[in-house]
Amino acid sequence: MSCFLHYLLSSLIFLFVNPTPQQVSVEIVSTVAGGKVYLAVYDSAEGFARDAYVADAHAAMGAAHHELDLRLPDAGDYVLAAYQDLNGNGELDRNLLGIPTEPYGFGKLPPSKWRAPAFGEVMTRVSGAERIRIELRHWKEY
Repeated sequence: MSCFLHYLLSSLIFLFVNPTPQQVSVEIVSTVAGGKVYLAVYDSAEGFARDAYVADAHAAMGAAHHELDLRLPDAGDYVLAAYQDLNGNGELDRNLLGIPTEPYGFGKLPPSKWRAPAFGEVMTRVSGAERIRIELRHWKEY
């Protein structure tokens, strides 16, 4: 195969296989103002289970509403998980039973508050410039 033809085929493959980054705007809404909001994005069930996120963002939550902009690697299925750190320790606090004591939420409502959700239960399909709303709630509000 000639060098030019090889280069041409390689270029075409790159154009069709190369992922297109997706710009996502995430609206975080909470019933409580203050603290800091942390957002993590997962692209697989394995990553979600291991807390191996592909994108993250955080910001002060001065009001009960905040916008975060993310750049995701490609269109696809993602879990967007957020929590509001009210006491400033950098983690989602839990009680002795493992129940979160600070507001948290997902891009899609989990089907049950009695167990951790599976990837497919809270996943959001991202296919272009998106605007996703996450409502942070205390466990008892789910």
